[in-house]
Amino acid sequence: MLHLVERNRDAYLPLLLLADPSEAMVRRYLSEGELYAWRSEEEETIGVLHLLESEPGQIEIKNMAVREGYQNQGHGKQLLQAVLRMLQEREVREVVVRTGNSSIGNLAFYQKQGFRMSGIEFDYFTRTYEDAIVEHGIPCRDQIIFKRPL
Repeated sequence: MLHLVERNRDAYLPLLLLADPSEAMVRRYLSEGELYAWRSEEEETIGVLHLLESEPGQIEIKNMAVREGYQNQGHGKQLLQAVLRMLQEREVREVVVRTGNSSIGNLAFYQKQGFRMSGIEFDYFTRTYEDAIVEHGIPCRDQIIFKRPL
């Protein structure tokens, strides 16, 4: 079930760091926007999703993560679909998400959820992140931008 996190956002930092390894980058937006927790019936936090309005009518997913041990079981899809339904009710017109060129699972996941590639910011990660990121043996250099109309 989807829950808005109204206090103590720092408690969710370990989960948020699964999606973005830079604590400094996460802290830049953590106090802004909306943070949602996806919880089991037993109130155990399974995943998180952070939203930030990028412009009127457009919301950006800044971070989305599912706890290890719960990944690849449909929880991320359920979390994203619940948030997209909520945003439709708010009459948001478009959702944006950005991910790394080396995040193979994310590239497939977002496309399966109806997002389409809308751009590439070349060398974003090499310019912006202090430490190199490598996933699946692929250096993470470029930021892939996806959009989905609602």
